[in-house]
Amino acid sequence: MRDWLKALDVTTMRRLSERVNVIPVIAKADTTCKDELVRFKSKILSELQSNQIQIYQFPTDDETVRAINTELNRLVPYAIVGSTDFVKKENGKMVRARRYPWGIVEVENEEHCDFVKLREAVLRTNVDSLRERTHKVLYENYRRSRLRAMKVGDGDTGPKMMEAFAEKQREFHEEMAQKEKEMRDNFIARVSMKEEEMKRREELNNMRAKEIAENFDDEMKRLETQIHNLMEEKVKLEAKAGKKIRK
Repeated sequence: MRDWLKALDVTTMRRLSERVNVIPVIAKADTTCKDELVRFKSKILSELQSNQIQIYQFPTDDETVRAINTELNRLVPYAIVGSTDFVKKENGKMVRARRYPWGIVEVENEEHCDFVKLREAVLRTNVDSLRERTHKVLYENYRRSRLRAMKVGDGDTGPKMMEAFAEKQREFHEEMAQKEKEMRDNFIARVSMKEEEMKRREELNNMRAKEIAENFDDEMKRLETQIHNLMEEKVKLEAKAGKKIRK
């Protein structure tokens, strides 16, 4: 297993962290041993921190979930194993797992991977806090950035906001009109180039046809000359043969 993040991973998570709650996971965690997995988790957290990527931390300010969320935060990034197959264990119980020659890796076994902990964290313990942060932090940051792009402050409402909206709409229409003009000009240029190309091809075809016709006429004249010469030669030979017979 590699022990570093690709540039694409870093860029993607940095952009996503501005819009959504990012909870890093390690897929196919059953491809490495536990000691390597611990080092891999530590390396990922170090690289996330050095690249200033903000990941979601489960809140610990509420005493009712402090102990649980402290443990959940300690497990980040979550080592996940996935499978759509059900395997029958020795006790006859069917479990979702991945089968290997040396045994099975159970998806819902906390000793094998962190899937159960991740499910508990996202869908049970912290679903409300995730929703609240999405609405109050992520969406608000996005809304403010869009308003700033429209040159509207947080407290601006009424006519000023409508004026900014109208200005933004005007800029949008101008941009669309410019793009439409560029597309039209580009289309006309491409059509003109195609017409010029077709015209050149037609001229070449006409020249080729004329050349073929001229060559054909020359060949016909040459053949007619040969036929005429052969006919004259035939007449001479017949006349000569007739003289010999009379003698």
